[in-house]
Amino acid sequence: MNCAYSTNAGAKRKINQDALLAATINQNGKLYYIFAAADGLGGHRSGEVASQAAIDYIANNLRDVDNYFDFHEMDRFINRVNSDIIKKSVHNPNLSGMATTLTLCILDNQNLSISQIGDSRAYRINDDGIKQLTKDHSLVQMLVDEGRISEEEARLHPQKNVITKALGTDSKVNIDLFNYTISADDTFLVCSDGLYNMVSEEEIFTIIRKNSPKQAVKKLINLANKNGGTDNITVLVFSNEEAGSD
Repeated sequence: MNCAYSTNAGAKRKINQDALLAATINQNGKLYYIFAAADGLGGHRSGEVASQAAIDYIANNLRDVDNYFDFHEMDRFINRVNSDIIKKSVHNPNLSGMATTLTLCILDNQNLSISQIGDSRAYRINDDGIKQLTKDHSLVQMLVDEGRISEEEARLHPQKNVITKALGTDSKVNIDLFNYTISADDTFLVCSDGLYNMVSEEEIFTIIRKNSPKQAVKKLINLANKNGGTDNITVLVFSNEEAGSD
């Protein structure tokens, strides 16, 4: 596995409410790679606590799941993450209302599972181009699905940061689970909206295709900040290729 990752407060924010995870799990003799991005909601108190709580719970408890590609198992697991965040907010009034997005990728050499809630994203980049593998839980995405606005209008919509699902807001959440077969030339990107709102998909594709994961992560964050850096920026880039020299 060749991977790189980083999170950055952005040019305009003093606090970074994003959190990330890059890890491996040996489950019954099989190795799985784990990549996740969580974006604490800026409109809620202690978003940075919520995002880190989600990442910590996953890191400490993901081995309890038998099948990472089964919807019901992953839905139950993500709901345990949700319950842990709510429990922390109930026990500490200063954390009341905290919430976070989550995009969780689990892969072996052939398969990729993505558990999704909120508007952080996962992309696949290969010879065919760049493709978003997740679907935003957002007001703007709902408007697109209903045919009320176009994809182009969605990119410029003043309410594009309003999300419809998050961990920590309700006692029960319904996740999306996407399962994909992966190939040797695939590279994957997991990111918070601080990246894709500042950097176009065309620019993301070019940077990832022309650079190692380590250099791509650095250049993507730098470009997001150069273009305004109005939000926290989290970027994880990974592929099945072995790491080369930078």
